[in-house]
Amino acid sequence: MCGIAGICDLQGEAAIDGAQLLAMAESLRHRGPDAEGTYARGPIGLAHRRLSIIDLATGDQPLANEDASVWTVFNGEIYNHAELRAELIRKGHEFRTKSDTEVIVHQYEEDGAACVERFRGMFAFAVWDERKKELLLARDRFGKKPLFVARCGERLAFASEIKALLTLPGIDRSWDATALRAFLVLGYIPGPRTAYRGVRKLAAGSVETWRVGVGEGRPESDARIYWRPSTALSSPVPALEEAKARLLELLVESVKLRLRSDVPLGAFLSGGLDSTSVVALMRHCGVQDIKTFSVGFESDENSELPGAAATAAALETDHHSHIVTAADAQRLAELLRGFDEPFADDSAIPTYFVSALAREHVTVALSGDGGDELFAGYSQYRQIQRLATVDRLPLWLRRGLGRAGAAIVPRSARGGRFVREIGVPAERRTLDLVMSGEYDLRPALCADFRDFLDECGADDAWLEPFVGEASVAGMQLVDQRTYLVDDILTKVDRCSMAVSLEARVPLLDHEFADYVNGLPTSYKLSGGVSKLIFRQAMKPFVPQAVLGRPKQGFGMPLRAWLRGPLRAFAEESLFDSGAALFDAPTVAGILDGKDTGMPNWERRAWALLSLGAWAGEQPTRPW
Repeated sequence: MCGIAGICDLQGEAAIDGAQLLAMAESLRHRGPDAEGTYARGPIGLAHRRLSIIDLATGDQPLANEDASVWTVFNGEIYNHAELRAELIRKGHEFRTKSDTEVIVHQYEEDGAACVERFRGMFAFAVWDERKKELLLARDRFGKKPLFVARCGERLAFASEIKALLTLPGIDRSWDATALRAFLVLGYIPGPRTAYRGVRKLAAGSVETWRVGVGEGRPESDARIYWRPSTALSSPVPALEEAKARLLELLVESVKLRLRSDVPLGAFLSGGLDSTSVVALMRHCGVQDIKTFSVGFESDENSELPGAAATAAALETDHHSHIVTAADAQRLAELLRGFDEPFADDSAIPTYFVSALAREHVTVALSGDGGDELFAGYSQYRQIQRLATVDRLPLWLRRGLGRAGAAIVPRSARGGRFVREIGVPAERRTLDLVMSGEYDLRPALCADFRDFLDECGADDAWLEPFVGEASVAGMQLVDQRTYLVDDILTKVDRCSMAVSLEARVPLLDHEFADYVNGLPTSYKLSGGVSKLIFRQAMKPFVPQAVLGRPKQGFGMPLRAWLRGPLRAFAEESLFDSGAALFDAPTVAGILDGKDTGMPNWERRAWALLSLGAWAGEQPTRPW
């Protein structure tokens, strides 16, 4: 796992400044503390920070083919590199290292930009073709590894994190009002946008080819999506028993591939079905000494620690746990800044601390992320399935019933959300369920900020992916293309790499995901039971208590922290550096828990804090 960066002069006329490459690499040191490398020749400059996982002795980057005509910098893992290497050697390619990185340059020689379709893994990489004078940028199918791109005049720059791009002169740092409008609703910024108008995210499952010194009539670049998740049903649909067997076969293969490492590895273990299944299959694949990790919080009445400990004992792992204290909360200011743009998902807090705990013992950790999106584990999937039963009624009648119900049942009460959704048009229901109101921050903004967002931003520019089929499969597809990429996997990448830990996600192997997505919804969600086929397939491997355990979130003491150890940081971000953003009386009310319209006021305060912490780092305001 690594950090990559680079600069390309698209005119082919100016050499790349080596000092700029070093500055970009230095900003990514946390992603790769083990080694640093740069390559600059003519119009291309590549930079790399290495976290050594495979081929510790000879895998440094940038790395080239035999005659130095193809160069690459690579962040991630190609899990099927051994199989590809054997195939490439048979075709006459010569290897100098045992690293998966070298497979990229040789596969590129064979297939060009289509090389990505041969790779099974998580990756973001750049390939420079000296002969063709072309730069290829690529990102893995689910977007597990990030890649940001900026255009500055005739130069193109890319990097694993935004902070590396911001070390360069001339990058447009003006605020993207549309992106910030999306953040106020979602709590994260959906791609391809970022908080900056001059920086964008390379789309998950995409490649871009940039040409240097092109003549008139020839396009400067080509871009294409080579893979997207699809929920089209398999044909023919397999019987349930056949599907269980194939699902298990693919998941075992996925876990086995992700055990390839030249450094110690372990696993996150919450005690829930997803993480427990990953650990159980590690044992099934023959791993003897499995180190597992979990965290809890002080005064957490619903702590996952007892369940995780019991699961670890049943699976006979070397288990490590940590209680996150008020003193630990002081580290959260740096965590927020590490996202380089506003990011409000407070589950980043336990992810960060469990990553830090794991890094004390291992360099690689497997996680159970992706199970909810693949197997319909979230409560909103059950909600949308129940709502489908009333969609047979005319919209005018549903709207009347919804208004009547809302007048009687409070939003926070059981069934309050359901009655409010009755009158929502079916094609807008997924969007409405995503727009939960948790991050409705507009009332806390100052008038100037609201005016900027209204005058310079537009919702239709980011809403389109969230509008579609009102079904469980339709909502899963939306989540896999948006929330999973830009929230869940972003959180996992930043939190793990902040402490130089590589996190691997077996449930999001694309071959496994393709198979699961092609199964009927009834195999995943039936009778109010989610992850149905997954539970049945894992029954021989995981403890019985885990199979029936309901989904459980972290009981984080955000309220106590915001009133205690985080209070000074919150006030600085919201009232000092954030003074030009917020309406002080409204924010003070939220921070003191007086916002009666928002039961979970601390989550709203955390979202505001992430916005204020980011804004406090910016040199100018847009008004």
